[in-house]
Amino acid sequence: MIFQGLFNIFSLFLDNVDSFYNRLDQFFRERITNFVKMKEIEIDNLDKRFAEILDFIKADLLEMEFELEEIENKFLDLFFEINPNGDCKISSIHEIYDIKIAPILYEIFLEKVVDYLVDINVNPIILNLKSKDFLSLEFIVELRNLKDLINKHPEKKENLKKYLQIQERFVKKLIENKKGIEILEDLEDPKEKLQLLYLIDRIISFFHLEMRFDFSHIKEYILNNMDEWLITIPLVTLKNPDLYFCGIYLSKVFNLKLDKDKIKKFLMDLYEEGIDEFEAPLVQATDGVYYLLKATHFMKLWLTNSQLNRLIEADSKYFEQSYLKNLETSQLVVILKIYNLIRARNVDENIYAILEELEHRITPEGIKQDRDGFISSEATYYVLFCNYMRNCLEKVQEHDLLSSIISRIYRNLELLEFSADMNFDLISELFYALEILKLFNCIETRQMIIQLAKYLFPPEVVEKVSLNMERIKTQARFRHLKVNRITGETFY
Repeated sequence: MIFQGLFNIFSLFLDNVDSFYNRLDQFFRERITNFVKMKEIEIDNLDKRFAEILDFIKADLLEMEFELEEIENKFLDLFFEINPNGDCKISSIHEIYDIKIAPILYEIFLEKVVDYLVDINVNPIILNLKSKDFLSLEFIVELRNLKDLINKHPEKKENLKKYLQIQERFVKKLIENKKGIEILEDLEDPKEKLQLLYLIDRIISFFHLEMRFDFSHIKEYILNNMDEWLITIPLVTLKNPDLYFCGIYLSKVFNLKLDKDKIKKFLMDLYEEGIDEFEAPLVQATDGVYYLLKATHFMKLWLTNSQLNRLIEADSKYFEQSYLKNLETSQLVVILKIYNLIRARNVDENIYAILEELEHRITPEGIKQDRDGFISSEATYYVLFCNYMRNCLEKVQEHDLLSSIISRIYRNLELLEFSADMNFDLISELFYALEILKLFNCIETRQMIIQLAKYLFPPEVVEKVSLNMERIKTQARFRHLKVNRITGETFY
């Protein structure tokens, strides 16, 4: 997910990258077609025998000296599921190559090409690419010129190198701590168990590593102990998600069948309690309202306009600067997000007041969680998303957000230990830092692509990319994720 923006920059800068894709296609499509004929694999049983095709491709990649663990991680991606939702029928081997196999292959090879540019050890693979005739002469010349250009700017080379190694560092940390993560399922306190695994699962999913972990215990717990986790807890925040929401979210991720009527009754009771307890739930219990709305969406429990209006009703005193200045930056943005989610009307003055307060949190050094507080990944993510949601990303394009975020990732990753005593703030900061990188990569606007290019590449690259922005491909040949402007969720 963090390479999509990088690959887009490649597509805009390198004139011959399509020849690279075409040569990969010619080689692998022919190999797969011959294999399918030899093994007599029919389209009708392709979903059952797809693993054989993937194993065949893996063998080719290993022969080219790709690392086994790296290939295993890629090929365990849920993206390889055949027609998981039943809404897309694949009718030929060529289609399965184009839709499922080719996008991953492009990513695998492009990552090595970028590694070559910053001298990460890939010489045997590059030699194999040449011997297989994957690299045209024109493409080789382009790559050498780009490599020379990057070498003239050591600070950009270092930025690019550190950026490329983020995924490797995270994946290594997760895999090394696999056992420690899995035994978190056995914590006695349901609050710690579900909240920790909710955050960790979000990070695991970010790197598409779901199939590497065994969460059978937590699945059993969620199925068999609804009364323990179908509760709300005090002091709910975005770092401290509500317990029932964690359970519902994980049950959705694991595709568990729960008692929907029981959950819907709980959510409606919770709604009534919130209305009775708070004068202005939207402002006084922002995060609680947010989790409730997300949970009702997951459960397809649609509140009426009247019910939604009762949740967001608030006296004008709550939107005076004297009140708003005491709220966290992320809370202010979540109020705006809730307005957007439910398409609230007649709230322009409230929105203006919040936007005015947010301006006090944006500094040249970064974005603060409180007016006089520290810079945080959580605050940065929400302000960045807010500007995307409101279609005004130009407001943050001059701030060097990437430098501080990537430094924070490296620092916090060194401190992170997966245990029952792990620091919630630390893992939350890492999670939001990754979410920021997701926005930079999957929001394919001029502002985001140029800002990423400025951080990673010399000015000559930025200039050409800027001139070629009209060529940005909405249907990229590598995997192409987008960010929902309302929910923030990613989708293909």
